[in-house]
Amino acid sequence: MAAIRSLIFVLLFVSSCQPSTQRVSLDTLEEIALQYAEGFSLFRGDNFYIIEIIHQKTKNQLFLVHSDEDKGKFPEIPIDGKIVAGSHKVILSATPQVAHLDYLDAEENLMAFPDLDLITSEKTRKRINSNKIIDLGKGPAWDIEKIIDIQPDWVMVSGFGETSQMENRLNSAKIPVIINKEYQEKHPLGRAEWIKVTGVLLGKLEEAEAVYNKIANNYKIAQEKVSLISSEDKPTVLSGSMYKDIWYAPAKGSWAAKIIGDAAGKYLFDQMEGTGSLTLNYEFVLDQAGQADFWIGAADNASLGSMVAQNPKYIDFEAYKKKKVYTYTLGKGEKGGYRYFEEGYLRPDLVLLDMIKILHPDKAVDHQFRYFQKLED
Repeated sequence: MAAIRSLIFVLLFVSSCQPSTQRVSLDTLEEIALQYAEGFSLFRGDNFYIIEIIHQKTKNQLFLVHSDEDKGKFPEIPIDGKIVAGSHKVILSATPQVAHLDYLDAEENLMAFPDLDLITSEKTRKRINSNKIIDLGKGPAWDIEKIIDIQPDWVMVSGFGETSQMENRLNSAKIPVIINKEYQEKHPLGRAEWIKVTGVLLGKLEEAEAVYNKIANNYKIAQEKVSLISSEDKPTVLSGSMYKDIWYAPAKGSWAAKIIGDAAGKYLFDQMEGTGSLTLNYEFVLDQAGQADFWIGAADNASLGSMVAQNPKYIDFEAYKKKKVYTYTLGKGEKGGYRYFEEGYLRPDLVLLDMIKILHPDKAVDHQFRYFQKLED
């Protein structure tokens, strides 16, 4: 965290050249310890928090979050936005962020979202069906005018694609834009830990920490269930599927590959570096994973039959022939969204238990599948 502290020192030093009623030194800021997350830092002052969103290629974002009662009593520092904790109007861009609101009992705060059909949360769907949440449209082009009309206290975007133009327009309208890059976290619990950012913004950090601590503890307990399984007893795992002529599969450093490993599985592309998706050709995948014991994450196929209808080459894989194919389609929302893509990233403990039940069913006898299901004919 030395680099982060140096950055904040520079920012605070620069601000000392400007008129201010109160100066802040590093000694007055308590850095809140994080376990796995690397994409943000949290600092606590006497009556405020600073959220730092860490970016690799652009300058970091700093947000000052304070209670409504303390308005005007916090220091003047160069920041990207001031936010009142417990804000009543928020706009989100991705379903994992919706799960944060669910777990913090803050679903009433969501005012708008792009493509409402993706949301599976029962509590949020009730609000959607009552026309209490505005649909910002599908695809990357949001209706910016609708956002400005809503005047949200803050907007959280996922960071996928080009967001700078939207960010500039909303900042001009005095609407803070927080770039959430949880998808870049290397550890499943690092991704789950982003609920602490949402917790600070909503004035519910204590509740967010309690949610996270329970998830982290459950994850470690699940890991222990398979910790003594020897290497030769770990089944081999193929993952991913083809789109046109390209096979997309998780890279070695990805969230999915980490969970397969923690479930005592032997991921067959674990030697291929990266944190996102691999792009492979069919011949390579068949050569490397044609004899895999399990195929996990075969896109959103509903059955083995639909897989072969999509691509007849799938029948060449041993896992397909032995009907050991599982995917994340359990828990489909009323409009077609999947629970896995909303809640699953916040609950890696449950994803891990699903994976253990697939690979080592005797180690998760009492667990009921939450996200994954076996594909039948």
